Amino acid sequence: MKRLVFLLIALLVVSSYGEESAPKQRRRSSFYFDITLGGSLRYLGAVQTISTKSNESGSGCHFESDGRYVCGSGTSSEEMSVDNEKDIGYIGGGPLLGMRFGTLIKSVFALFANFELEKTDGKVLGREEDDDARPRSVLLGGGPGVAFYPFRYSMMVIKNIYIVGAVNLLIGGGGGIGAAGVGMNFETGYLIPASERINIGLAVGVDYLSTGGLNSDIKKERGFGIWSGLKFVRK
Repeated sequence: MKRLVFLLIALLVVSSYGEESAPKQRRRSSFYFDITLGGSLRYLGAVQTISTKSNESGSGCHFESDGRYVCGSGTSSEEMSVDNEKDIGYIGGGPLLGMRFGTLIKSVFALFANFELEKTDGKVLGREEDDDARPRSVLLGGGPGVAFYPFRYSMMVIKNIYIVGAVNLLIGGGGGIGAAGVGMNFETGYLIPASERINIGLAVGVDYLSTGGLNSDIKKERGFGIWSGLKFVRK
């Protein structure tokens, strides 16, 4: 993965210096590309239904088929299945890699396709000790998004602040929770120009996701994550 990231950053730099820049007043749109290298803290939660068996004494009173009202002696019992619900979860931390490809419009809006890969290691919450749920998670996501530079034409330092919103289709999960779902991502950060097209900065983000698993006894699956990282932007 390190080699792949290095090649992507090198391509970003070469493409920026190899393209003749147009006058700002004429450039209505341009190619947008960014890479994020960071660390993420992930939480996943769900409700698990557990069936347990219990014996019910037959000492109660009831009507027989012939109309007689009979009370049991308490010597017989009936085995019944009882469903109980409990909260389970997963929490862990690990690296995050994100990439975006799109179009920057008038240096203010960027419409892009978003791709993210996250891998964390942590611990399982609320599970039995002999449960086979692994204490790690892997999430792969992709979808559309938009970046907004609200102060782009300001003469102050705030012109390098940006805001991002994206929606991802997700595959993966952790701690036995999740298989596929949808996530909503929000991000902000500050960029420092390294050249006319290349910017380097810091970013922070949060996301909320809703997933569905393959286990019928697990429901109400959801989760959230917070992350921060180093960002390279070509715009």
